[in-house]
Amino acid sequence: MDQNSFCGVDRNDPMRPLYTGVFEKEVTVGGVSRKYLVYIPEGARPSTAGLFLLPENGKTAEDMFEEGTWRYIADSEETKEKLILFILEPVNGRWNTEEPYGVPDGDVAYVNAVWIRGCERFQFCVHESKFYLAGFREGGQIAQKAAMDNPAVWAGIAAVGASYVEKDYTDRASRDYCTVLDGFEDPAHRKNIRKGEIPMPAFIVKDPDVEKQNGRTDMTDYWKASCGITENGHLISPSVTEYVRSAEAPYSPNQEREAFRVWDAEIPGASENFASKYARLIWKGFLYHQRRWMSGPGGDLRVTKDPVADLHMEYHYDVIDGWRREWYVYVPQAVRDNPERPVPVVFAIHGYTCSGEIYAGNSEWYKVADRYGFIVVHPSAVPGTTDTKTQASDPGYMPLPAWNFSHALPDGPDENRFFRELLRRVGEEHAVDRTRVYVTGHSHGSLMTQVLALTETGLFAAAAPCSGVMDMAGYDVSLLPDIQNRVRMEIPVWMFAGEMEEWLLPHDLTDENSAGRSVRFWRSNNGITPEIPDDWNAGWNVYGRWHDYFCKNAEGVETVRFTWVEYMPHATMTEMSFRIWEEFFSRFSRVDGKIICRS
Repeated sequence: MDQNSFCGVDRNDPMRPLYTGVFEKEVTVGGVSRKYLVYIPEGARPSTAGLFLLPENGKTAEDMFEEGTWRYIADSEETKEKLILFILEPVNGRWNTEEPYGVPDGDVAYVNAVWIRGCERFQFCVHESKFYLAGFREGGQIAQKAAMDNPAVWAGIAAVGASYVEKDYTDRASRDYCTVLDGFEDPAHRKNIRKGEIPMPAFIVKDPDVEKQNGRTDMTDYWKASCGITENGHLISPSVTEYVRSAEAPYSPNQEREAFRVWDAEIPGASENFASKYARLIWKGFLYHQRRWMSGPGGDLRVTKDPVADLHMEYHYDVIDGWRREWYVYVPQAVRDNPERPVPVVFAIHGYTCSGEIYAGNSEWYKVADRYGFIVVHPSAVPGTTDTKTQASDPGYMPLPAWNFSHALPDGPDENRFFRELLRRVGEEHAVDRTRVYVTGHSHGSLMTQVLALTETGLFAAAAPCSGVMDMAGYDVSLLPDIQNRVRMEIPVWMFAGEMEEWLLPHDLTDENSAGRSVRFWRSNNGITPEIPDDWNAGWNVYGRWHDYFCKNAEGVETVRFTWVEYMPHATMTEMSFRIWEEFFSRFSRVDGKIICRS
């Protein structure tokens, strides 16, 4: 195991994990210290997947790590998802499978405690959309109880030889209000969402050699009900039946009905040796298939799409300005079919800890590009550290991808040069309309977005920073020398905030708060008078979850916008990407330095 302290990011291999190997950890539940193992394989990148494994009675975490095939699944994953394993174990060799619902210090509480620790970023970084559960025999019953108890944090569950749970538990869990809604805490039941209403992709493998129903709930039916599946299933192999929701997902386009699915199988002996013979099927065939993205209460299930293998993005990992940098380029087929026609380019920039791969799946800008015919570039930052402690960051975290706009990483990359070089390279490979280049980003990427919009004078036709204002989490990018000394030029900007982001940025506008100061900055930059509006409550348009505030310049063009979204956590969503293009980016171009607006 490499436990050496961090002493610098490798310019030639910046994504190399600092810690690899197996680590023994502990959590305290009900005053009792309970052990678990964490396995970080070679090549595990930031914001990868995390798989929780619960073995059967009589087996320890070490047994499962040494005897099963799961470590090899983590090691041999062919994409960048070198998943991190969290291996739990029962107290004194036995899970309390009869544990009633709501016990504050039992096995379910233990799973929840390990999940909380799994969200930390001191040695590893699991993305919140990629937590999965798998349990075997008695461990499978506890895994399902944990998923019923805290459903909005898991992207899927598999249980082998654990098809049934006592009816009292399933009844009480399904009726109880869900207060942890994937980035949205709802203790007052504002949304009145029950735990049984949170859709859960589930793979239930019945092993008749070790289990009997005995009047308990068939969990295949429970999970089908959670996904709103009423249709008959279809065989996808001689032993596996698949059930998929046919009705449109509740919050399309942010959810995909194809991710609302349940597999049911009956395979004698399947649970032997921690289901080792079926490990690849469980992970890559089922669990990997979906992610639970933040945005709506309870999260949004969508199908996992690898940028290269599934979306056929161009992948680049090359040295720029002395640093090996990563970026993805999405070119829709319609654009490839007309290679001589110049098209717009959108730079879509991820947030702290993430990557181009994450933001491609989270924002789904590729879907917007398919519909409207433009190129999307998803760059990745190199790992760095933060100097502020927030709900999402901590100076003690391991270095994680962060944009170096404030030059906090000594001798770190020059991000402006990086983005200029990306545009040059994309322009060499494809016909680019240089009058229609746009930039958007989330969180830390929203700060990078605003820095680029203000310092790369005349390059961009519009900008859309999401979950980010000028001054947040200790950064006031307006004070950066590059921005203070900029050549002032008008650029349309649309800022977004979520109602549930008060820990980072306010969603309302006042003279004193950072959101109001940011709008004031942009009004001044774009020549909108007065710099401070007479009434911040005027000029709002509300429909659905969206609260839009528009500021017009002297020509009557809305060049400054601010939107907050009800129940929105620190996240982005597909619908936001479509709105940014359809209502904003598509209207603007920059010709000879001047902004042109289409009506």
